[in-house]
Amino acid sequence: MKSKALLVALAVSTSLTLSGCDKIKGLVGGKPSGQVVATVNGQEITSLELKAEMNGFASRDAKVMKAAQQQALQQIILRRLVVQKARDQKLDKTPDYSMQVRRGEEGLLTQLYERKISGTVAPPTQRDAENYVVSHPEQFANRKIINLDQVVAAPNKVDPQKLAALKTLEDVKALFDANNIPYQESSGELDTLSANPQMIAQITKLGPGEVFVVPQRGAYVFNRIAGTRTVPFRGDMAVNYATNVLRQQHGQDAVRRDVVALRNAAEAKIVYAPGFKPDKPVAPGAPAAAAAAQPAAPPAK
Repeated sequence: MKSKALLVALAVSTSLTLSGCDKIKGLVGGKPSGQVVATVNGQEITSLELKAEMNGFASRDAKVMKAAQQQALQQIILRRLVVQKARDQKLDKTPDYSMQVRRGEEGLLTQLYERKISGTVAPPTQRDAENYVVSHPEQFANRKIINLDQVVAAPNKVDPQKLAALKTLEDVKALFDANNIPYQESSGELDTLSANPQMIAQITKLGPGEVFVVPQRGAYVFNRIAGTRTVPFRGDMAVNYATNVLRQQHGQDAVRRDVVALRNAAEAKIVYAPGFKPDKPVAPGAPAAAAAAQPAAPPAK
């Protein structure tokens, strides 16, 4: 039962990070309907809201499902209490609140629109997926797991000019020790199935023991290749993975084409204040949803 409880906690905590869309919807208008499962100071919480909070989590085990529902419901209750307290303090009347609500509404509508455009794209065929597997041997037939030795340090503690001459992880640690810069030694790995192909190509050109730096979560991560092993990825699982990758790529391409056309068509209707007009035409960037899309999770090794 302990493992089941852990599963519930992980699944529900994941869904809670995605509940902002429901919160924004409530802020800008509209009242969810459904059976009332609880009230907080007279404010109703419905079964549909609870379902949205769980983000599709389901279990055939009635006890696990009940625990998940209770955890999700308590999270809603806590959020409602905080929101009610914030409203009592008139935080919903501040300019910052209005700006954040507008940003949230625009972000939600953007994601829904991009999802709709992506949904119109024909799914890739099995032949497409099989061809993708064959044409990307570094991800599939020759897939590699690269083991890394790492040193992690906060970026504001590192002088970029002093890093240029560092070649080995020992050089990095010696510099940090000499300047009393705190750091943490760690380990990690890169999977060529899901890692950025351009980054993998650069890494493979490094000399033995040579260091490369990757900014990550507000820190500098200094890496050295400790070993590499080949783990081929073949069969139906590889084809399914390729199908998901192609589906996402085709969806992103469709959204990008639509956004570019939308931006170009609106050019004559955009009026800039003095000093804000760009010097040259602006190319629309990657759409929000497309930029956030990730390939399917790699298989367990």
